[in-house]
Amino acid sequence: MAQNADMKELDPRWRDGGDLRWLYLDMNSYFASCAQQDEPAIRNRPVIVVPVMSDYTCAIAASKEAKALGVKTGTQVKEARERIPGLVIREARPDRYVDLHNQILAQIDHVIPVEKVCSIDEVACRLMGPQQLEAPARALGHRIQRRILENVGECLTASIGIAPSRLLAKTAADMKKPLGLTVLRQDELPGALLELEIDEFAGIGRSMKARLNAAGVETVRQLWELSPSRMRQIWRGIMGENFWYALHGTDPLEIETHRASITHGHVLAQELRPAEHARGVARRLTAKCGSRLRRMGYKCGGLHLYLRGAGGERLEAATRFAVTSDSFRMLEASDDLWAQCARRLKAPRVKQIVVTCLHLIEAGAKPDLFGWTPDGEEDGRHMSLLSALDALNQKFGKDAITIGPRTKMHGFVGAKIAFNRIPEQPEFWE
Repeated sequence: MAQNADMKELDPRWRDGGDLRWLYLDMNSYFASCAQQDEPAIRNRPVIVVPVMSDYTCAIAASKEAKALGVKTGTQVKEARERIPGLVIREARPDRYVDLHNQILAQIDHVIPVEKVCSIDEVACRLMGPQQLEAPARALGHRIQRRILENVGECLTASIGIAPSRLLAKTAADMKKPLGLTVLRQDELPGALLELEIDEFAGIGRSMKARLNAAGVETVRQLWELSPSRMRQIWRGIMGENFWYALHGTDPLEIETHRASITHGHVLAQELRPAEHARGVARRLTAKCGSRLRRMGYKCGGLHLYLRGAGGERLEAATRFAVTSDSFRMLEASDDLWAQCARRLKAPRVKQIVVTCLHLIEAGAKPDLFGWTPDGEEDGRHMSLLSALDALNQKFGKDAITIGPRTKMHGFVGAKIAFNRIPEQPEFWE
């Protein structure tokens, strides 16, 4: 099993047995804390953040006050209201979260360079030289926490984990919230890990936990005692062996991957669920994909549409075409896919729509000679028009000009925060 090139033996001057290589920061209840920061009147009150203002959606974030009363991420709004009279509910503001995220990064960079942005509310920093000793590493963590509180916002608390591998540092950051700082030293492992449940490690979800249980692994002690080959067998691939090394304090090699798709989706508010309105949402999501392709310098060679009906049915269809970033062509394909899916709906209501651009290539790349057809050439007039539309929407705001009739969508198709991707600023006008 190869290890990262920088996982060489520590300089003897910075060796105290801890082998501390990573500092991992996790913002506490980030979306809810942002709301409390912006509205002093709701500080110290139970708050949840929702994607749309509806009793039929779920909380995507909960403040520490709400969590203490039994409401957490995933709790349905109706249930949350019943549990907590006077609950504060706020609609998500992705643009604000990105703004505060960038301010937080700037404060961290004043103390230590950010090695990797792991999500909108999590970052990893590599410890170097004397920072790898426990006392200096702890001091760095406390300085970061103070700078964020003093210079970004008093509600924006962060928990920090310090450990030999990034997985262990992330795990440590989760062990003490809010405003915690936990160190996991190499010479004390497994130590405090034995107090955790196996599904508290990143990479062990419901299905992997079931697989581990089926293999007789139910405790962290049993997990720790597995061999690399046994983990590889249980995981059914190299990821199991990678997990073993990370769990034992050594980061596996990271392999750079090529972007394979671009996806936009949304769970619809009640008033948008009738099929005639939902189709407009699908078209808007497709147009957004096209705009993003052009901005990022990509073309796509296929489109996939996923619908979840109000009756629970899950429908999907896909098509391939000559590579393009022409929104007009993409909308034609989207309409065809919609017709294929819509006729199979149990009732003419749609709860969720996801549009995915497939088979991406860089815009400057030459298409396959044998796959070329005359109708695969992009229409220069279309592309000039789309370039002008993109520029106008960037200048005057999202949907200043749209392709086709404008559907009343409450601005929901703005950029959304994914678990591991932070929207770029231009996405808020696409």
